[in-house]
Amino acid sequence: MPTPKLGILASDEKALNAGRESDPVSLVVLRSSLLNPPRAAGARAVAQHIRSVHPQASLVPYVWHLVSHGPEDHLRELATRALPGEPRRFGHLQDSPEVREAWQTTLRCAQEFAATRVVLRTPASFTPSTTNQARLAAFVAARAAEGLELVWEAEGLWEPAQALSLARKLGMQVILPAFDGAGRPYTPPAVGGLAHTWLRIDGAGPTSRLRGVLAEALAHALSIADAPNPVLLFAGPRAYANLRAFATEMAIYEGEDENEADELGDDEDE
Repeated sequence: MPTPKLGILASDEKALNAGRESDPVSLVVLRSSLLNPPRAAGARAVAQHIRSVHPQASLVPYVWHLVSHGPEDHLRELATRALPGEPRRFGHLQDSPEVREAWQTTLRCAQEFAATRVVLRTPASFTPSTTNQARLAAFVAARAAEGLELVWEAEGLWEPAQALSLARKLGMQVILPAFDGAGRPYTPPAVGGLAHTWLRIDGAGPTSRLRGVLAEALAHALSIADAPNPVLLFAGPRAYANLRAFATEMAIYEGEDENEADELGDDEDE
């Protein structure tokens, strides 16, 4: 099976203080840019800090909420950075001058990060309507023209199978929880599958400590899934502990796979 890419989903750059250069981190997703994307100088400083901890990691910012969230989603009240304009002309991927200006802020941040992809989080108010699906398709196409890939994190009424089907059609990937509420590993729907999925380990509830049987179950689920480039994102206060535990479990799995391959080869020689 392909070795999964492991990433840290950080609320801000301070969350990386628990990181080590030896951690097998392939990407760092920065959620703070959803509320307050850093300006150019700030983005360069953040990127420098992240690369001092994980020099080989790709940086992935969230799209600013003024692009994705409307005033009814109440993120504006939590943010310290804003743009002038009528609130209802922001968000929901509208084709408005306000949204276009807000996107330019995210684009500059992504450029300072040398990012090749961004995470688009859509709120519950961004329902699976025909209008919203058309807006999403236009937004994906516009980002592709700029050389950026989109990873979609959908809240609300979007069912995983529906989100994966649309993502596959539009050429983007989707972030979904790695475990259900009972702690069972995610099983991909028939359409899309893990090839278009990033799995998020939140480190809360029954999956707060990803070790032992839990880590083994997730490794096994990945080993039997059709996932050419699986991505796992570790979030929460135990992000690094869970990442290390899973990396250890994967090393065991890969060692077992190699042993099985060697035994098969020996059998064939006989």
